[in-house]
Amino acid sequence: MQNTLTRFLDRRRATTALLAALLTALVWTGCSKSISDSDLVLVSPSQGIELAEGRKTLLGLGGVEKAAWVDPRGGRAYREGHIPGALHVPFQDLNDQQEMLRGYSTLIVYGTDFHDALADGMSKRLMELGFRDVRTLKGGLRAWTRAGYELETGHPTTADTP
Repeated sequence: MQNTLTRFLDRRRATTALLAALLTALVWTGCSKSISDSDLVLVSPSQGIELAEGRKTLLGLGGVEKAAWVDPRGGRAYREGHIPGALHVPFQDLNDQQEMLRGYSTLIVYGTDFHDALADGMSKRLMELGFRDVRTLKGGLRAWTRAGYELETGHPTTADTP
């Protein structure tokens, strides 16, 4: 009788420990959300301009929400043509430069063309880093210029926190 009770208690402890380990694993891995293409929020050039111009916060009490255009391309591509006022944050430098983006309520990322892997990757990385409102310009600079908007050339704009 004593052996049966001991075996029963040992099995119960083992089962409890296994369940606790499984629950811990589920909580630990289940809390992190993987960002995918379906999480991207695409905007047209005109929608991006509206966002970049700012909108009043609820009841206007908090001032105006500030958005920023973010160009993840290399320096040469940026200098050859970018959206006026865009911040130059090369993808490979994002980890070092992310703090300069924290003061903006909305980030609008763009690339060169439609389905631009660099722009999509930058948008997803920003979301992973905790930026809540990240948009991606549908069609990139190609859509921007097709819509009749101008590009500016020259050296990068530095990010001054709003």
